[in-house]
Amino acid sequence: MNPVDPITIEVRLDLPSEPASVAKARNAVAALADRFGVAVDDVKIAVSEAVGNAIVHAYRGRKPGVIRVFAREHRGRLLVTVTDDGTGMAPNPESQGLRLGIPLITRVCDDVRFTSTDDGTNVSMSFAALAPSAAAG
Repeated sequence: MNPVDPITIEVRLDLPSEPASVAKARNAVAALADRFGVAVDDVKIAVSEAVGNAIVHAYRGRKPGVIRVFAREHRGRLLVTVTDDGTGMAPNPESQGLRLGIPLITRVCDDVRFTSTDDGTNVSMSFAALAPSAAAG
């Protein structure tokens, strides 16, 4: 079943911590963003980076877990959260990543908040709807 159908006003996904989950999350949330007139490309970038970061970093050194994605419209904004139950965000000098994910997410979101504890990380992102003339193309 498609997580976004004609009457869906939110997306809820529990995804395995594996690379294929990036596209699943990106496509589901992008469909919702398009419905609400939000900049789809920005949403795709942010969701891809947030889910990708969770896949690469959250469960390092332990059994992979679940990545939860929730998106909904609220007062003219698309609110998206990506949550994991991993080890939390901590600088890792041995990370092979390019360290571009968080700055990129910050650049494309209207508002973003990162909450991290030893029990996992939550990335809360907000995207404003485009003005009617910008949304039309």
